[in-house]
Amino acid sequence: MPVSSLPLPHAPDTPTQGPVIACVDGSHRSQEIAQTAAHYAQSFDRPLVLYRVLEHSHDPAALPDPLEWNIRRQEARRDLRRLRDSLPEQPGEVSLELNEGDWLVALADRVGETGALLVIGAPGSRESRDAGGRVARLVTQAPSGSLLLVPPGYAPRGIGSPRIAVPLDGSNFAEAALAEAARLARRSHAELLLLHVIPESGLTDFGPPATSDLELRIRLDRRNAQAAGGFLERTRRRLVDQGLAVRSLCLKGDPRTSLLRALGEEAPDLVVLSAKGQGGKRCNDLSIGGTASYLLDHLTGPVMLVRPSGPLAGRALPIAPGERLPGSAHMA
Repeated sequence: MPVSSLPLPHAPDTPTQGPVIACVDGSHRSQEIAQTAAHYAQSFDRPLVLYRVLEHSHDPAALPDPLEWNIRRQEARRDLRRLRDSLPEQPGEVSLELNEGDWLVALADRVGETGALLVIGAPGSRESRDAGGRVARLVTQAPSGSLLLVPPGYAPRGIGSPRIAVPLDGSNFAEAALAEAARLARRSHAELLLLHVIPESGLTDFGPPATSDLELRIRLDRRNAQAAGGFLERTRRRLVDQGLAVRSLCLKGDPRTSLLRALGEEAPDLVVLSAKGQGGKRCNDLSIGGTASYLLDHLTGPVMLVRPSGPLAGRALPIAPGERLPGSAHMA
């Protein structure tokens, strides 16, 4: 899978940045996940880790024969070496790591560095439900750090400058995603596309609305449109002053469907998405909000999910009530 249109940074990251970790499992998707991870590692001047976990049952009666398990280890190591040698873009440092046990527990033990970027395979419409549950667990339970979800069969644009889209809602969570998107855009000379959706003004109805209700709704709509427009313009100017190419798009309607429609029409090379938004202020016990969950389930291009850091990072938290994560995604 070509990855030439994904953002290509030109300035190295700071030494505090963690590695790019390609989560592979020996399946047919391992090659494209490793190539994408190598592209980012080389672009960011960060070390690359090809990481694989051999899972086994927790039931002692179901444990494999020691000889059989040793053969599996040797085959997995050979697969990792072949994968490394096949990479067209070789970063300065490539580590091969093989672990055993529960893959999520092993990954949590491995990802100790701040700023690690996990590269995983994401939605495939014909993948098994069990595979989809793996990505759901990773998104909600994995340790701190960003996730880059790469869909199967991704066909990047071959012409034109890269474009990075980032939905904003004024929350601190979205600002963290914007900072990451700005760093990527600066290194890749990409255009930044800022998106904001103004939700419909809601008034409690107990029958036909009165004239005063309609007037109030009109005033609320006007006020929200002015506030959103001002917020986007201030943000755009701030980024332009930093030397970035920035465009903004203000929409109105349901945030989920409006964002999905706009992203489908704009077809960005990468969507940088905050795991939470304004709703995160009211739902501190959630690791991912409803809008992020919906977009992850429906977007067909690569998505970088920026998760909140701090006390909540790495905890096993639920997703928003009534929402689901990619039901057909899987590790590479």
